[in-house]
Amino acid sequence: MGFCRRGEIAAIVFLALCAPSVCDTFTNKTTGEILHGYLKSGGEQGNLVICTGEKDERQFNLSQWDWEIDRLGRKNKITVISLEDKLDLHIVCDALDAAIATAADDGPLFILLEMNCPGGQAEYIEKICDRLIRTDYCPVVGLIKSGPYGGALSGAAALALACDKIYMEPGTTIGAAAIFTGDRSTEKLSIAWQDYIGTLTRRKGRPELLARAMVDKDIEVIEVAQDGRRLFIQPSQAKSGQSVVRVWSPGGSLLTLTAGEAVRCNIADAIVIDRADVLRKMSAAGAEVVVDTSTADAARTFKKAQLKFDRLRNSLDGRIKQIERADNLQEAINLLREIKFEYQSMLSLAKRYPDLYLDVELIEEQLDSAEDYYRRAKVKKRELAGVNDVNTVD
Repeated sequence: MGFCRRGEIAAIVFLALCAPSVCDTFTNKTTGEILHGYLKSGGEQGNLVICTGEKDERQFNLSQWDWEIDRLGRKNKITVISLEDKLDLHIVCDALDAAIATAADDGPLFILLEMNCPGGQAEYIEKICDRLIRTDYCPVVGLIKSGPYGGALSGAAALALACDKIYMEPGTTIGAAAIFTGDRSTEKLSIAWQDYIGTLTRRKGRPELLARAMVDKDIEVIEVAQDGRRLFIQPSQAKSGQSVVRVWSPGGSLLTLTAGEAVRCNIADAIVIDRADVLRKMSAAGAEVVVDTSTADAARTFKKAQLKFDRLRNSLDGRIKQIERADNLQEAINLLREIKFEYQSMLSLAKRYPDLYLDVELIEEQLDSAEDYYRRAKVKKRELAGVNDVNTVD
């Protein structure tokens, strides 16, 4: 998997923090020109793109403008994107990545990322986290929903932590965000993943140590009170005059928080009943709700590809057996023609859907063999019919 190096993570976060997050009113420092609009991606190096209320697009240099967050330039709508299963398919990851980028560039009040997810492959989780970091010009709100998985667990917890706000439905949980790879590099990846999670939580002003305890079972976390402040520290960091309020992570297992606990320790912002409750809390009760179905569509597309592959495989098995007991050469030729077409279809699926994990080279070899047998059978037929011009063989 391709974890960002520490320097790369720091650079991404620095750029995100320096960008005018969710700006809607821009004032030119020199001319006093005022623009209402929203930011989008696509500017040349050093510039950002602003879409104004007149649907005009222009690039401008950030250093020449002051900005204010007021929603005056944004569209009165939200875009809902759902992740309702494990993120372990390349096609779904790409669809989710594209959906977030497209929605952000359309200038909604915010993107609502609804999650009921047990995690997914590390490379896919990291890709979407990075997308959320780069989408700092449009707010992304996470809603952890109740359902078969009970919340946002494992890598899905990281996705939630990358959001600007986190809301949780009653009975949901967040945490246990460790990455397991099953190879010798696990320890190094775990350290990198801890740093990555720490960066996400620092960026959003959430307790970093609690997030790290979701990744490392050996991290102990206590809450202490000092001078009216709440601090989350490790027991070894406790000082005289600090009273222990609560032990959040005793060590020995990955930290997982209920909705109530997550709100109490500032990992989450609030408990909500449903999507409409989120809109009310975000002052967007009257906004248009646009539901993006990209991830569900991608999952359905992949299932169709799986079914098609299974049909092709079963058909090929049957036709190969039929050839063995073919009564005549013409019947064998017809069967070989069908086998050739089915291998071509299988090869197309293998190249288009990497999630099928098909051996492209092996299928190409099998297709070449099928085409060779087909040509030889055609030649044999013409020879038997007294036709000597083999150059006309198709």
